[in-house]
Amino acid sequence: MEYPQQASQSTREQIEHWLAACPVFLDWPKDRLRELASFARARHYRRRTPLVSRGGHPREVFVIVSGSIEVAATNAAGDKYILSVLGAGQITRLVHLIDDVQPIFAFDARADSQIIHISGVALRRILDAEPVLWRSIAQIMLRRYRISAEILQDQVLGSVRRRTAITLINMVYRYGDERGGACETELRISQTDLANMLGVSRQTVGKELAQLKEEGVLGCNEGYRLITVVDLPKLHRIAAED
Repeated sequence: MEYPQQASQSTREQIEHWLAACPVFLDWPKDRLRELASFARARHYRRRTPLVSRGGHPREVFVIVSGSIEVAATNAAGDKYILSVLGAGQITRLVHLIDDVQPIFAFDARADSQIIHISGVALRRILDAEPVLWRSIAQIMLRRYRISAEILQDQVLGSVRRRTAITLINMVYRYGDERGGACETELRISQTDLANMLGVSRQTVGKELAQLKEEGVLGCNEGYRLITVVDLPKLHRIAAED
C-alpha cells in the first residue's frame, strides 16, 4: 500500500517521537527518521480488532506505540498457534521489506492499542539510500531467528517445563528487544494463550505454572490473564536445564 500524501507536520512530529522510542531506530539519523515518519500513519485499535483485514495484504510494517498485539495463525479446524505477543516499542512485519512475500500470520490487537503503519516500500527505499541502516534491521531479524530456532528445537527435544521457562523469558525481554534488557515482569497473557504458544493443553500449562509458583519463580495472581515473574535468574536456570 502506497501513501499518495505525506503526513501533516504535527502528525509527523508525533510519529517521529514514537518511532525514536523503538529500539530498531535508536541510532537512526534524525533526518532519516523524519523522512520515515512522513510516510507513516498512526491508528488506534480496540481490543480484539484485526490490524489487517482478512484477505488483505498491504506491504506495511507495524510499530506498537501502546497496548499489545498477537501474532497468530489458525488452521481450518480452528486450532490456533500463537507465534508471539508484542508490546510497546516493538516492530513487526519486517518481512514486507522483501518483494512479493505473502503473510502467513494474522495480527490482532490484544488490548486497546496505538499502532504506527509504515509503508514497506518507503522504509526499504530509505534503507537502500543509506545501507548502514540495514544493520539494525539485520540485528533484530537474526535475534528473532535464533529465538525461533530455539523454540523449534525445544518443541522436539525440550520438556514442557523448559519450554515454558524459555517462552516466559522471551516475553519478559519483549521478544527481541534490541537493548537486550528485561522491560517488565508482569506478562499479560492468559494460560490459554500460553498453551497455544507451547502447543499443549491449558491444563498442562496450569500445572507447570503452579510448580513455578511453588518454587518461587512466579508470583501469585488472581485469575488466569496475568503472569508475574519474580525470580528471573532462576527462570534462566530452568531454561538451561537438559
